[in-house]
Amino acid sequence: MPVDDRTLDALRAQRTEAENHYIDELVAGRLDRRTFLRRGAVMGMGASTMGAILAACGGANKSSGSQSSAATAAGTPKHGGTLNVAVQTPATAMNPLVVDDGGGLCMLGVPGEFLTFDDNLKLQLYPMLASSYTHNGDGSVWTFKLRSGVKFHDGKPLTADDVVYTFQQLADPKNASNALSTFTGVLKPEGVRSKDSHTVEFHLEAANGNFPYFVSNDNYNAIIVPKGTDFSKWGKTMVGTGPFKLKSYSTNQGADFIANPDYWGQKPYLDAISFTFYESQQPQILALQGGSVDVIGQLVPSGAQAVLSGSQYT
Repeated sequence: MPVDDRTLDALRAQRTEAENHYIDELVAGRLDRRTFLRRGAVMGMGASTMGAILAACGGANKSSGSQSSAATAAGTPKHGGTLNVAVQTPATAMNPLVVDDGGGLCMLGVPGEFLTFDDNLKLQLYPMLASSYTHNGDGSVWTFKLRSGVKFHDGKPLTADDVVYTFQQLADPKNASNALSTFTGVLKPEGVRSKDSHTVEFHLEAANGNFPYFVSNDNYNAIIVPKGTDFSKWGKTMVGTGPFKLKSYSTNQGADFIANPDYWGQKPYLDAISFTFYESQQPQILALQGGSVDVIGQLVPSGAQAVLSGSQYT
């Protein structure tokens, strides 16, 4: 399978120079998949990001005169496999309205997606579930056009009603959403309106030129869910539009996600992503060293010297 240059370039734009060095090594065949995952984890790259990079690389690692056939074979990604991720045990139930801990947020972006995506290295915003967005003369009304052909994991199509419902819940003070820190004084529930089946208008309390960032991954609770979702029960199904959908969830143990065959974007390269929950970082490091996990979702340098100084990880 050839490299998806367009997707890979977009992913590169979001990474640091050091991270892009490892991507170059992966594409060139000088890193195998497991080594890339371990080194990426040390650099702080998220599980879903590394999965997307592996998908975009396709069959890029072809042999050349300067590469051994063994390295090439080891470094050529193939369809299939499971990415095993260690994360902190989520502090609360998986409720998109209120989740705010590292373990929960690491998983939230696997089944869930946003209207826009913020490339915070280039300070540029890209459409995600929205195909485009415009504003009126003073920026007090923003209009978002939705992508066509997007489906939720339960097979239902994404429509404006789903987006309206999601943001009305996020902006409602009664729900105590974490997103209220963004929307208070900016957006009220009644300000979110559908214009047609694939167009949503946001009528703001005051003009705001930054509003498209408020519906991006910067506002990590703002994943789009189906109209009528009971957020208190969302964790049982985690229905979203993302590239992976929930297979199983065990409180205080872990969660398994499988590839979404109906995903609207680049199809997942992996068959699955499996999260294992840990109460602290040290057992996560031991699991990485023992090979039972490929990635640590979030790594704090303090206490991680064994990983940071290990040549097999850096």
